[in-house]
Amino acid sequence: MAFVECRHVKKTYQMGEVTITALQDVNFEIEDGQFIGLIGHTGSGKSTLIQHLNGLLRATSGAIYYD
Repeated sequence: MAFVECRHVKKTYQMGEVTITALQDVNFEIEDGQFIGLIGHTGSGKSTLIQHLNGLLRATSGAIYYD
């Protein structure tokens, strides 16, 4: 069983008439006791994803499950 699981997580921001997609269709499982690394270019959504896992942001759609 996964300790953390993300299913089809999407996050969009509305800036005036412009919609910015920060995360789109993010899916993964992290098993209990597993260590992971998160890498990517500037602006790729790393901090946004972590803020979802910390409960600081809410996904526009999709779900995040914790054991």
